[in-house]
Amino acid sequence: TLFRSPKNKAKTALKGIKSPGEKSRYETSLNLTTKRFLELLSESADGVVDLNWAAEVLKVQKRRIYDITNVLEGIKLISKKSKNHIQWLGNKSAFEDSSKYQQTVKELSELVEAEEQLDKLIQMCTIQLKLLTEDAETKHLAHVTCQDLRSVADPSEHMVMVIKAPPDTQLQVSDPEEALQISVKSAKGPIDRTST
Repeated sequence: TLFRSPKNKAKTALKGIKSPGEKSRYETSLNLTTKRFLELLSESADGVVDLNWAAEVLKVQKRRIYDITNVLEGIKLISKKSKNHIQWLGNKSAFEDSSKYQQTVKELSELVEAEEQLDKLIQMCTIQLKLLTEDAETKHLAHVTCQDLRSVADPSEHMVMVIKAPPDTQLQVSDPEEALQISVKSAKGPIDRTST
């Protein structure tokens, strides 16, 4: 059986501790260095990077940069532009002008905001319609007059359907994205319909 002296135990315990200036294994890993190198490529206006500059910025040996560029060149994501300069050949949209990206983000934000406003309006109209048709005091107001129908700005662009039905008639409208279907049911009498 081997016995370790206290001296050997101290060496083993200190083996995993790094000095303040020493980088961890992860910090020097090719994986992390590659990610940081690709970030530099993405920040480049034209997709061209000076390898000497990249090695300085990333604080790694130039050999590590060559390891990365050899692989990227092998899979045809970059090409050598000159001795110490490479150019990105991959998806061009990944490195397009950031102002175009910012414009797209702004437009998306505006569209999301407009959609939220429309959703609120639809919800508000649904609540108001429900209150109007279910409240005993306002139920008698749930109708459209001939004058209302005549006030449609341009009747050629709208389909107007007039339904004359007894009280408590049920009207159901399907989702217009699927197919517009209107169903009218009454248990208290006949239903007359006219469309223009």
